[in-house]
Amino acid sequence: MLALPLFVVAVIGLSLALASTLWAFGADQPVGAAAVAAIAVPAAIGVAALVAVRGCFVDVDGSVVRDVVAWRTVRRVPTETIAAARVRRGVWRLYVLELDGGTTVKLAGASPQQFPAWLLPDATQRDLEDLDVLLGAPSA
Repeated sequence: MLALPLFVVAVIGLSLALASTLWAFGADQPVGAAAVAAIAVPAAIGVAALVAVRGCFVDVDGSVVRDVVAWRTVRRVPTETIAAARVRRGVWRLYVLELDGGTTVKLAGASPQQFPAWLLPDATQRDLEDLDVLLGAPSA
């Protein structure tokens, strides 16, 4: 769930960098170090946030489902402990896993590649394939 705030930070940072660039080069005065810093710092923050968003995803690797945020594994769930799984529709993919012990685990597939997936004509088929993988079915 960290991807959405990071995306907002990226938009704000890059917007501030653009506004600072327009302000600095629209003035009749020479550009100084403060103007360069007002452009470079928000741009660096925006780019870093976009890079971090790219590292937020759900990874099913063999017998383990990993919830990855900014390339760091937050949670590992062994696939043999998953009793049921479903994918909630929405802007971000939300995988809801029901484990053997009755616990419910929510994993957000939030990488930019997954963002427009629900708009595609085969979105339902992709959801079913994701569920098959989560439940341990062999992939085709």
